[in-house]
Formats: sequence, C-alpha cells, structure tokens
Amino acid sequence: MNISIKGEKGVKKLRDNMAWRVIVISMASLLMAVNIKTFVHTGALIPGGATGLTLLIQEVALSFFKVRLPFTVINLLINAVPVYIGFRYIGKKFTILSCWVIFLTSILTDIIPYYMITQDILLISIFGGLINGACISVCLLMDATSGGIDFITIYLSERRGIDSFNIALMINGVILIVAGLLFNWNKALYSIIFQMASTMMIRTLYHKYQQATLFIR
Repeated sequence: MNISIKGEKGVKKLRDNMAWRVIVISMASLLMAVNIKTFVHTGALIPGGATGLTLLIQEVALSFFKVRLPFTVINLLINAVPVYIGFRYIGKKFTILSCWVIFLTSILTDIIPYYMITQDILLISIFGGLINGACISVCLLMDATSGGIDFITIYLSERRGIDSFNIALMINGVILIVAGLLFNWNKALYSIIFQMASTMMIRTLYHKYQQATLFIR
C-alpha cells in the first residue's frame, strides 16, 4: 500500500512538471528508436500500430520497388490524421507532447545505426516487445502517447465509450496478415509474440498504476 502511494505520488509529481515530462518522454523515444534499430530490425518484425505500418511500407518499397524510404516521412504522414483527432477531441497539451514523441522517435530511428544484439528470433520478439511496452507505458504515464492507433483508441474509449481494445487488435491483425501474405508467415507469427509481450508490459506498468490511483482516491 505504501509503495503504491509513493509510486502514485512520484508519477503525479513528474506529470505536474512539464520540463520533466519532456525529458522522460524524450528518453522513452530514444529507447524506442534503439529498440527498432536493434531487436525489431534484426528480427525483421512488424510491430503493431503506426510504427508497424511504417516498417511494412518501408519493406514493401525496398523489396518490390528497390526504393529506400525514410522512416520519418512515412511515420509523420501516417500520424497526420490521428494527430488531428488528438488536437480536436482529446487535448492540445496531450497531443503536443505526443507529437514530440512521434517526431523524436522518427528522427532518431533514421539517425541511429543498426546494431545486432542477438540473432535468436524468440529472444528478439520477447525482449523487443517488453522494451516497446515499457516505452509506451512511460509515455502514457506522462500523459502522452507514441502516436498512431493510441489516439484513435483513446478517443473511442473516452469520448464514445467504445471498447477500443478490439479495434486496435483488428487493425494490428490486418497489418500482420498483410505482412504474412507479402513476405513470410514466420515474421508475422513472431511479430504476434512481440505484440503480446508489449501488451503484457503495458498492462503491468500502466494499468497497474491506474488501478492504484483509483484505489487511493
């Protein structure tokens, strides 16, 4: 109980300080970019959401058209509509911080060199997913998001009272099916493990914090 209270107060203190929020989400963006250029890139995985769609478009362009597209341009274009939804319906401060996460992650992903940590695809899927989920959780705790589907799910759940989990699952499912059809099903199946690990981490870190906050209040 005391640990929960201290943790909740610590997070609230950070969220009340804009400078610290920017620093924390910037660190999360850096770790997300490193994760993409190590685990995700090595395993040729397709994560869910805007990041997964961006990587899928990059791979399609490179494999079929021999064109190397920058991550930043594609990711920013994909997030244009979700960002509009954020500004219009969710909140300006929340959306501005989220835009910083999207922009910084995109730029760093293009800048950071590729580095192989391990070739074990199962380890890549599990630990890459856990890191991804931790980064997303940190952003959510600071009242920001990594972009893409998050804007849509938050809008549907908070404004429309719709269970957004199934919608996010369906969108991610479509991305993985397309990846499986165009390339190979091993990549799609290991990407599912990545997504499961990421979701488990978000439920552990972010949802646990939400439950503790509700209990204390």
